[in-house]
Amino acid sequence: MRCLSAAVVLAMCLAGTAACTGDESGSRPKAARTPSKPVPAAQLADVDLPGAPAALVDVITRQAGRAGSVRAEHAATSAEGGKKIEQKITAQLRTGVRPPSAQMTIVDMDPADPGTTEAVVLDGVIYTRVAGEEQAPGKPWGRLSRQDAKNPELGPFTTLLTGLMDQVDQALSQMTADTGLALVRNGTFKGAPAPETLGGVQVRRYSGSTPAAKIAGTDPAYRALAKVGLKDVTWTLWVDGKGLPQKFQVDYTTSQDLRGVQTVTYSRWGEPVLIQAPPAGQVHKIGG
Repeated sequence: MRCLSAAVVLAMCLAGTAACTGDESGSRPKAARTPSKPVPAAQLADVDLPGAPAALVDVITRQAGRAGSVRAEHAATSAEGGKKIEQKITAQLRTGVRPPSAQMTIVDMDPADPGTTEAVVLDGVIYTRVAGEEQAPGKPWGRLSRQDAKNPELGPFTTLLTGLMDQVDQALSQMTADTGLALVRNGTFKGAPAPETLGGVQVRRYSGSTPAAKIAGTDPAYRALAKVGLKDVTWTLWVDGKGLPQKFQVDYTTSQDLRGVQTVTYSRWGEPVLIQAPPAGQVHKIGG
């Protein structure tokens, strides 16, 4: 069911959006609070960018939380043997509130199973809509929460849905230990940062690598890749003078020749976003 698989994709996308909550406690999501007004990047003070990976992550975490919102584009390509799979995600995220919220469009370009999914995460609830499909008559949107996933009437699907919510919880409540910045925090730089201009913005480019074993324990995606021979992950991070990431790229190859490239591009830090639940009459509660 693409609606359910979209929940996993959504979790992974959020987990790749670079420490957006400004909260490193690692606790489970707390009750939602009213988001503060976003602060445009131009109004943020310039910061000193540290030379150590963990210290740099701390600065990015703080600055992303202060900005309060961001747009992101995520492009992923994986290949195994002669098969190539591509996916693109565009998103707007509210980063100054816990739990964070997001609205995004996921485009799968697998020739065997192409499709477009819209997804919303709001107050710990996931809504998904698959183009051309209905979850129930007149209801194109599916809704999933942790309470829904625990419905005993779902039988064996309870474990599946609870597992999906666990992944979303991980993405939402541990954004500073996410797929992106966890790699940086647990990795080492290769050489000194290089000044560049990226999309008209002055940035520093940091290159480095991280042993897969260091993040496999907390990240399900890299745990799975480690099982098929992933040893090291190489990455490149571009950060502007405000301490805000502009781009992040990950490259990996396993011993079984599974290759992948993931690139996230960030823009419009601190600009207003519109993230809202779909009309109630169009929503089918999964497990409800």
